[in-house]
Amino acid sequence: MNKFALVTGSSDRIGKAIALELAKQGYNLLLHYNNSQQKAEQVKIEVENFQVKVQLLHINFLEENNFDDILQNLKNENIQLEVLVNCASDFRPSGYSDKGSELLQKELRINFEKAYLLTKAFANNFESGLIVNFLDTKVEKNFTKHLDYILSKKLLKEFTKLSAVHLAPNFRVNAIAPGLILPPKDKDESYLLNLAKNIPLKTIGNLEEILKAFRFLLESKFVTGQILYIDGGEHLI
Repeated sequence: MNKFALVTGSSDRIGKAIALELAKQGYNLLLHYNNSQQKAEQVKIEVENFQVKVQLLHINFLEENNFDDILQNLKNENIQLEVLVNCASDFRPSGYSDKGSELLQKELRINFEKAYLLTKAFANNFESGLIVNFLDTKVEKNFTKHLDYILSKKLLKEFTKLSAVHLAPNFRVNAIAPGLILPPKDKDESYLLNLAKNIPLKTIGNLEEILKAFRFLLESKFVTGQILYIDGGEHLI
């Protein structure tokens, strides 16, 4: 079969884990990356171990991108896109004391706008499929040290639900909202364990918990418009 999945931000962390899971499930992969070419090439090698086809897509999300043309060109290559995973993300602290809107525009472009545009291009160029957006458990919170980031993810949360309605019945649209799964790049696991003291289950998760949720969405044909909080109950408090 010539079924393909497109994963944005696939060169590292959750995006990489999702790409490898899709390869295990027999999907050919379109692996998006921006700056991490070396990491993306390594993921390509790992994915190819599952005997599937792989293409790397270098796209800078801070630039103007015509995703209709990009997906139409893929279609012309006889690629049948069946799954879109919007995983690319930028995570930076910000607050009300920050002047100007430069960071806001950056966070909106990477975390929301490109998922928005890719979703519409997917629906306009293919007949059916599954879309999974990656959020953050903190989209349920109204206190944050990452104002611009959380605003962009809150938008993506609402867009997930809107899309589930408007693109049905041919497209299913869901989201996964991770909690304490991976520490920030400048922290270690002890950082997460300390934070876990304040959530209901008082422990941290791992990538396998994310993959279980993803497999559920991949296999459950009667599920759309859902947000799976993989967070030990953090979004409840």
